[in-house]
Amino acid sequence: MDPRLSKLILAHAAVGAGLSLASSIRHQGTRRAAALFALGVCLPAAGELLATGPLKLLRHRTRPRVAGVPVAVLLGWYCAINGSLSLAENALTHLPLDEATREGLPPFGAALVGTSLDLVLDPAGLDAGLWEWNGDGAYAREVEGANGRSGVPLVNYAGWLALVAGVVATHGRLFGERRPAGRLPALLLLPYYLAAAAWAIRRRRFRYLLFSSPFAVALYVGLKKG
Repeated sequence: MDPRLSKLILAHAAVGAGLSLASSIRHQGTRRAAALFALGVCLPAAGELLATGPLKLLRHRTRPRVAGVPVAVLLGWYCAINGSLSLAENALTHLPLDEATREGLPPFGAALVGTSLDLVLDPAGLDAGLWEWNGDGAYAREVEGANGRSGVPLVNYAGWLALVAGVVATHGRLFGERRPAGRLPALLLLPYYLAAAAWAIRRRRFRYLLFSSPFAVALYVGLKKG
């Protein structure tokens, strides 16, 4: 991986995570925001260490890395979780649901939003050589990694669903119902989506835009109504 690209990715992730955290502190308070940051980094870190270590499913190619996991990826996880939660909460306010039902749905809504984003993001990153899977995957089989392996394993998306829902549910258990999060955490996901969407359009792989449409719809609602 070109060191200049690694530095650019790290800088973007650091700025995004910093702005997302600052927005959360403003709207949620320091304790709530710091807890979500810690959970949004530490739980994905455990999943990444398991995938890159004992399970040997994945190898990242950007630097700097800690135990094989890029710092930029961990910061990106926090941005994705915080932004997906913000989008899910905004979308849920516009559904005809009673209060008790709405309070229980953010973990599932955030998991759906975040995972749908990765349906276009992961193939784009694989094609760009940001990471590689150690075996062929059932999803995006025509996309080949730098090691010659093709596709994204479905376990990746099971991990996304579990990690995003787990972080949001744990945070909810600790702190209860959240105050409105504002639009910035959601807005900070837009560059990731636009870069991946541009890849899909350039490669004429338009179905990935369809697969990621739940994220696009939630983003539209969140930025318009949030």
